[in-house]
Amino acid sequence: MKKTLTLILFPLALIIPIDQIHAKEDKELQKQRQEAQKERQAQKNERNQELTDSIKSFQEFTRNLKNEYSALLKDIDTEFELTQVDLQAERAAKVAAAEAEYQKKWTSLFMPTGGHMTMEALKKIEQEAKAHSDELFRIKEEAARIAHKEKMASEEQKHALLQERDTRALEEAHSLSLTKKYEPILATPIRGELTRQEKQWNEREEKDIEKTHTRNLQIVREFKNGGKLREWERNNLDKDFELQWQEKRELHTIESQQMFVNNLLMQAAQGAEVNQQEIMAKFAELGKQTKLVKIKYDTMRKKNSIIRRQEQKKLQEE
Repeated sequence: MKKTLTLILFPLALIIPIDQIHAKEDKELQKQRQEAQKERQAQKNERNQELTDSIKSFQEFTRNLKNEYSALLKDIDTEFELTQVDLQAERAAKVAAAEAEYQKKWTSLFMPTGGHMTMEALKKIEQEAKAHSDELFRIKEEAARIAHKEKMASEEQKHALLQERDTRALEEAHSLSLTKKYEPILATPIRGELTRQEKQWNEREEKDIEKTHTRNLQIVREFKNGGKLREWERNNLDKDFELQWQEKRELHTIESQQMFVNNLLMQAAQGAEVNQQEIMAKFAELGKQTKLVKIKYDTMRKKNSIIRRQEQKKLQEE
């Protein structure tokens, strides 16, 4: 019996020391992993604080930068407004001269007839009225083009200033590490494979890095994409100006035809035989053409607005 008991206890005596060794190793491994986790967390906290400080510093820098350039931009706007006043005065003087010349011709047309309108005089009035209307339109379009040219020159000046501002902002963002993508702080295996907690840490860290990079890009995007947006806006100003005067020319053509119809009415008032039904039909047709032209250009502007909204969104997200 004693011999049998000895045989049973002997294997147990061999097993117990081995288990104790494993337990000791497990504690040491756990301690190593805990220390590694503390180190990773400390590095992440340091990185997050650095980012927080960088963002705060950048926002303060750009706020002061915008204030600095705002005053310079206002000076350009003021200069353009003063130029615009001079241009408006110049146009008004040209219109006044054209009106005076037309008035002289108008008066001379009546003087020979003693106030009685002949068919020849009416024809002459029609021609002079058409010429006067065309001249006024030419003066206005010419003045508008000069003013538009000045406006675009003003926009170019502002763009140059804003480009300078954006460059300074991006240089500051770069110095604060807001334009780079940080390397994730990842757990590495310690004597074996990653634990479930370490794998979860790595997954969260990868996501945090992507989220941080996206947020930083959003912060600097205004200065990164500003030049493209401003160029796009200037191109739209040119397109809108041409569209506006294309519409005005078409409407002016219709108005010139309406003047001819008005002349027919004047002839009717002088006792000339004219087809009044035909005149009224012409008036109705010209009225319809005017509405159709306005509808056409209104539709074009609405479509442009929809397209540009998408274009702007795309540029802002680049």
